[in-house]
Amino acid sequence: MQPLDKQSTRLPYVLKGSINGEFDDFIRIRYDDQIDSVEVINNSFQFEGEVSSPKAFRFTFDSITTSDVFYLENDTLVFDIIVDEVKLDQDTFKDYEIRQLSGGKTKDLKAYMNTLLKSSSKSKKNRSLLVKEIDSLIKIYPNHDYLGKLLSELSMKQYLLYTDIRGLVSKINIDELNPHDIGVLEKYQQKRRNYQIGSEIPSFELISITSETVKLRSELSKLNLIIFWDSWCEECKSKQADLLEIYRSYKFEGFEVIGVSLDTNQQDWITAVSQKSFPWKSLRVESGFTGKMASEMGIVDLPQNYLVDKKGRIIEINLSLDELKTILSALLD
Repeated sequence: MQPLDKQSTRLPYVLKGSINGEFDDFIRIRYDDQIDSVEVINNSFQFEGEVSSPKAFRFTFDSITTSDVFYLENDTLVFDIIVDEVKLDQDTFKDYEIRQLSGGKTKDLKAYMNTLLKSSSKSKKNRSLLVKEIDSLIKIYPNHDYLGKLLSELSMKQYLLYTDIRGLVSKINIDELNPHDIGVLEKYQQKRRNYQIGSEIPSFELISITSETVKLRSELSKLNLIIFWDSWCEECKSKQADLLEIYRSYKFEGFEVIGVSLDTNQQDWITAVSQKSFPWKSLRVESGFTGKMASEMGIVDLPQNYLVDKKGRIIEINLSLDELKTILSALLD
């Protein structure tokens, strides 16, 4: 991947494109606290301006701000926008499909990072590699808006842990980044701080297969792998199947696995547990992702796992099977 250019004091940009469909109004872009607008003439538009560093922006049509995020940077950015009419019941409204055809390096950076994350399962080893990757990007371009969004996503989905993110953030001027992304980052960093390695997981109340309320602490053995999953997550079920050999090897040495489902539907959960017949304990968070345990711990992406001791103290987070086996061998053999 080619590095982004070093930032200059001001970055001039040109943003232009064509409109395919009926649209004869002003088109607007929103970035930071600013709104710029230009008139669409002969189905074409062009913005010109400067930013202090690459900035996230969204298009606004009429009163509709699109959800797609793009980046203003030192280049000519070319877009194709398709405007279509969609009917829903008796109402007709416009739909906007936006494609960035050329210009800018952020598009390639996002594609690179998305591919990297999809090919990297959560593990201690991959965390180290990911920290090095992002650290190199920060050194090259510390104030790029995309890095703020990327770090917020990595914290939210827990690809990186609290201390990893904290170390990377210390190298960025967060005042230059998108306030919304920083707000999301700070929200999840607080949750990660509360449940980092060395912290104790409280004795949350969970639901058993027989619909009884049980306290998490009452289910803990000497060492425990708490796995967050749900019946719709195929990766979750596949990883649990791969865990069977390790479980059988260490079950009688004081190792326990506790599957914590985030299914909101009790029957979906029971059916999945019955089909897989995993031999370990199965519990469920009432109300799923919005339930107390998932909400307080910031569990929004599956699967996730926590290795804890009998008191609920967190020993490690999101281990690969090989990493788990190494730790169990050291502590239980």
